[in-house]
Amino acid sequence: MLISNVSITHKTTVLILIVIIVIIGVNAYITLPREAAPDITFPFIMVFSNYEGTSPSDMESLVTRPLERKLQTLSEVKEMTSTSMEGSSQIFLEFETDVDTDTALQQVRDKVDQAKPDLPSDMNDPIINEFSSSDWPIMFVVISGEVGLVQLKHIAEELEEEIEGVSGVLEAEIVGGLEREIRVEYNQDRLTAYGLVLSQVIQTVRNNNQNMPGGSLDIGEARYVLKAPAEISSPTEIDNLVIAVKDGKPIYISDVADIRDTYKDRDSYSRLNGVESVSIRVTKRAGEHLLRIAEEIKQIVNRREETLPEQVAITVTSDQSEEIYTMVADLENNIVTGLLLVLIVIFTSLGFRNAILVALAIPFSMLFSFFIIQSLGITLNFVVLFSLILALGMLVDNAIVIVENIYRHHTTERKPLIRAAMEGTSEVAWPVIASTATTVAAFIPLLFWPGIMGEFMGYLPKTVIIALLASLFVAMVITPTLSSIFIKASTRPPKKPKKGKSKQFGPIVRTYRRLLSFSLQYRLLFLFLFFSVLVLMIYAFTQSGLGVEMFPDTEPRRITVKLQAPEGTNIQQTNNFASKAETILKKYGNIRYVTTMVGNDGPNSAEIVVDMVDRELRKGPQEPGTDDGKIYFKNSNDTLEAVRQDLVASIVGAEVNVDKAEEGPPVGAPINVEIHGDEYEILAQIAEELKTNIQDLPGIVDLQDDYEAGLPEIQIDIDKERAALLDLDAATIGFLIKGAVNGIEIGKYHEGEDEYDIVARLPEEQRENIQNIMRIRIPDPTGDPIPLSSVATISTTSGLSAIKHIDQRRVVTVSSNVAKGFNAQRVLGEVRKIANSIQLPVGYVFQYTGENEEMQKSQAFMSKAFVIAVLLIAFVLVTQFDSILTPFIIMTSVILSFIGVFLGLIMTQKP
Repeated sequence: MLISNVSITHKTTVLILIVIIVIIGVNAYITLPREAAPDITFPFIMVFSNYEGTSPSDMESLVTRPLERKLQTLSEVKEMTSTSMEGSSQIFLEFETDVDTDTALQQVRDKVDQAKPDLPSDMNDPIINEFSSSDWPIMFVVISGEVGLVQLKHIAEELEEEIEGVSGVLEAEIVGGLEREIRVEYNQDRLTAYGLVLSQVIQTVRNNNQNMPGGSLDIGEARYVLKAPAEISSPTEIDNLVIAVKDGKPIYISDVADIRDTYKDRDSYSRLNGVESVSIRVTKRAGEHLLRIAEEIKQIVNRREETLPEQVAITVTSDQSEEIYTMVADLENNIVTGLLLVLIVIFTSLGFRNAILVALAIPFSMLFSFFIIQSLGITLNFVVLFSLILALGMLVDNAIVIVENIYRHHTTERKPLIRAAMEGTSEVAWPVIASTATTVAAFIPLLFWPGIMGEFMGYLPKTVIIALLASLFVAMVITPTLSSIFIKASTRPPKKPKKGKSKQFGPIVRTYRRLLSFSLQYRLLFLFLFFSVLVLMIYAFTQSGLGVEMFPDTEPRRITVKLQAPEGTNIQQTNNFASKAETILKKYGNIRYVTTMVGNDGPNSAEIVVDMVDRELRKGPQEPGTDDGKIYFKNSNDTLEAVRQDLVASIVGAEVNVDKAEEGPPVGAPINVEIHGDEYEILAQIAEELKTNIQDLPGIVDLQDDYEAGLPEIQIDIDKERAALLDLDAATIGFLIKGAVNGIEIGKYHEGEDEYDIVARLPEEQRENIQNIMRIRIPDPTGDPIPLSSVATISTTSGLSAIKHIDQRRVVTVSSNVAKGFNAQRVLGEVRKIANSIQLPVGYVFQYTGENEEMQKSQAFMSKAFVIAVLLIAFVLVTQFDSILTPFIIMTSVILSFIGVFLGLIMTQKP
């Protein structure tokens, strides 16, 4: 017995079930966590090491290679990439996607622990992190105004504490501002005059800035805890600390050093629309409701704004909740539109009641789908929303077939309503099930999409399959039951059509019948014609140059501008480049926010994020409100191209890269050519030759390489033999040199609940001259000061600013974006031809990665998935018809449908 028969005979139960589905579905829709992207954990683990003041080449030999040698023994590592920079090393480990990240993380920690004996002893322990899409910020809260960075930072710290108190917030991180520091600026000449060395100053501060426990003491019947508090209570207190006593006179720190309550060296700039700012980067926990979190944060911001001075503003930028609101609204609009269209179409053929019965399949299927989606722990993200919209048109297919057949049994064959519902449903039940099964079969292979792309896009087949199965349940259980209640019986006797005529068909159907009859008379000719058109369409598409692309070229909500100045450029000059770019951006309309960050990736780098006005609010040229002298484009792609050309032409002395803000899984640049080898100089020559040869290719924009040479170095060469004769070693000498230039942390100063570093360092004016560094005095084992110049010499050279490895081999990457209107695959094909013409030395190879690599993997998988889907569909059809020929005939419709696919792509000029 079919389930539809049971449901028809138990109407009350089904009606209660409908109420339950509505309640749990509405509740699931309201409470379902919403986020921009699917919450996936990437199979990436990063090992970050910091060793301040160390050159890239030394970082490579001292830190990166020892770690790589241990990490290479890990199994299931797909690729290991490293970058050695000034003072830091980053190693990225990409694991296979089926690896448990917690297990991999522990294995990486174990290998790093094994490598620690080979690392410099004065280096901090490496930091190990995993990556998740939850690490992407959901918004930036930007505090700006002309009140000084200190006040802005204070406001940001207060906001940070409130935001982190919001349920679901993972972290609120302050970016920008100034950080307080207590600095002991010692004078080398005064130290020499008193016969002192820096280590004595350091030890004095450390010994007099700590709380020492004194144990416990029993006095009578009471027990007391003894302690000797000696923490510094004020920065001025450091002045009066005694370093030594000579000739009966104390030598105070104030005699040899100046105490400054100041700020750490500025290593970043942050602005919003050209105004100094401090930002709070907000991330959420996995699976939490983004819209609720964003709303609570905005309420906190609104309350805080009421207490701030007029010249201070708090702005929320890069707000993902706005995008989610838009996508959810699109889904709701599509559902309403679908309901109306179904009502109109079905009303014209089956009447209003039947149209209502069919249309109800949409909300019931959607609500049931929301409940299942929530039960499986899936969030409502843009992939799921797109999938629901994709499935929306298929939700009524089953209901239409069943309602129409019940209606026919009841009105044409004059069967009682209950019997008509049972027999009408039974008659088409297996075809309906088979039809749904064939559609589900088409999506099942996509569940096995490999790699990060599969983790990201796997939500599409899951959601579509859930929606289709929900619609099948509704069609087999709810629709027959409601039909058995609400289909209206006809009171007129059926009319027999005249012979040779069928008045139930309208002019459209009669025209179709004549065309079908004609086609059947010349069936072989028409088959040949259709297959010829298919071949013609395939040929036309291949010749159109449209090609294939990973994701559609959509209008960006945000544009990113990245500036890369030559190595050795200080942060002030880089900030000047960024300021010039901001000035140029002011020429363009439809821009909502311009957020500038300088120094995040080094003193010679800057990034500007341009938030565009919402699409429906953008103004085109000559529209009202565009007479302010700015340049307006309705399409943000046009704005991007114009900004790119303007910035490249105007900013001289820095590389400019203008691109869309990345959405979806990370896939790399459209053109990404890796050059692998051993000698960096040879790699650089090959990269330069390739760039020169391809720079004039049509479609190539933002061409650059990641070879960064020319970092100025002043080498202090230690005479190890002479140092040994004086009982000195290179480690001690290097430590004091590093401390003089970058500072040595010698303690902490506490003020309330806040903690600040106490740092010993040479004054800035003495650090500007290398000869002052050479006058540093190093104590020998007896305490006698030895000038650095007596055991070392100086020389000036130029070194690499960053050294990159892939699987322990050095690599230089040439990359570029593709201009609007050009297909990335065709441009890459031209790049390949030119690269193949370059004679490479033995041991040097090109590898094409980035978006191309991901696209090749996806195309290979999709080809297999298509074959498997066709086989699954054929299996379902063979099972249904118990025939080979009939499914073969049906499957030709799948093949011939590509006529419309390729024709549509050619007509719309879409790849």
